[in-house]
Amino acid sequence: MKTHFQGQSTGLYRNNGKAEFDDVTARAGLSPERRFISWGTGLVDFDNDGYPDLLVATGTVYPELEKVYAKYPRLTPRLMFRNQGNGTFVELGDEAGPGISARHMSRGCAFGDFDNDGDMDVLIMNRNEPPSLLRNDAPAENHWIKVRLEGTKSNRSAIGARVLVRYGGKVQAQCVTSQSSFLSANDPRLHFGLGAAFKASVEVHWPAGTTESFADLPVDQLVTIREGQGIVKGRPFR
Repeated sequence: MKTHFQGQSTGLYRNNGKAEFDDVTARAGLSPERRFISWGTGLVDFDNDGYPDLLVATGTVYPELEKVYAKYPRLTPRLMFRNQGNGTFVELGDEAGPGISARHMSRGCAFGDFDNDGDMDVLIMNRNEPPSLLRNDAPAENHWIKVRLEGTKSNRSAIGARVLVRYGGKVQAQCVTSQSSFLSANDPRLHFGLGAAFKASVEVHWPAGTTESFADLPVDQLVTIREGQGIVKGRPFR
């Protein structure tokens, strides 16, 4: 996924498994939204249904233009697209909440569960004003699991590790990275929305080359995995 300048839609690229990427922006329904200059972004499952949604922070670089051209506003809203589970997204408006429709001149955004309640929140950096901390409350009927990795033979932060979560005949994959989008770094705990599932299996591919698997884990919990030692007691989640 890659944000672009005004007049260009945010690009979505699908990995075909052969180290090649197909541009699926139009197919995913993202092409119509081209109104704003876009910056930080992320594919994050905000409602824990197992399908990552899309959020984009927007902000102009020419605030003086608003006085001359109304179509170039100084302050712009955030953009949010809900994943419909069939490879397409639908843009949300006011129903996404005041934190999304509020207008700012934004740049970077980072995602994490700051209040540790089992859903993903957002921190957005704004120009010439304090940052915005957006609290999300996911549907209570949808479940989740978080994975925190501690490397031993691999680097301590487990950067580069790949985690597969299998549940209800589905599979999700995420990697631990040091940076997420424009000048931003996400919560290093990997978050997986699981929908109605009550159990999940976790498979960790460590940067050092080893693999560890953990079957039938209860959901709605933070699992701390230390390389070579399995699941260990981590820092308190609540």
